[in-house]
Amino acid sequence: PMGTMTETTRFSDILYRRLTFALVLWFGITAVFIHTVRPDLVLWERNLSIYAVGPAGWLLVSGFYAIALAQLLIALRLYELRQSAGDLLIVFLLTMAAFGVTLVAFYPYTIRTPHNLGAAMQLGLFPIFLWLWVFLHRGDALWRFTLLMALLSSSTFVVLVWNGETDYNIGTTALAQKSEILVNSLWLLVYAWHMPPRPR
Repeated sequence: PMGTMTETTRFSDILYRRLTFALVLWFGITAVFIHTVRPDLVLWERNLSIYAVGPAGWLLVSGFYAIALAQLLIALRLYELRQSAGDLLIVFLLTMAAFGVTLVAFYPYTIRTPHNLGAAMQLGLFPIFLWLWVFLHRGDALWRFTLLMALLSSSTFVVLVWNGETDYNIGTTALAQKSEILVNSLWLLVYAWHMPPRPR
């Protein structure tokens, strides 16, 4: 019976990890695909949310919901693995970032206030989440990778905010946004693949 329970638990851990990985991957597939069917929109001039309205926009919306759920699943696992009060803050930040993506998915960019709030939550909180994870998990196997992702995520966010504050368009706003989304998604994808099992 004990062996059967261990095998069942191991199987559920693998399923949990693969489901999370698949959700992030689905978001990546929808984000890439939507660019191929919208030649009317210029890659480096239009934020990702604009692609969610119009032809095949529902696909990208499903991708937004998928990556929000993936972040919630990772947040839940991080909660189960928590070792300090700082880990609870990590869980909170990732959960709020996931809530931000949910707002982005539910409210199209034409409904600006909740949509922009959601985007700000996701893009603003995720770099903080990464830096706090780096600070608290120095011995982790993914520490160096996460440090690199934290540097890239925060750098692209700074470019995004700076360019958003300027009164002229130098063509980097959308590129910075998409670059940060790529970096954040890459971290989620790698962490999902290597996600530690649930503590026994």
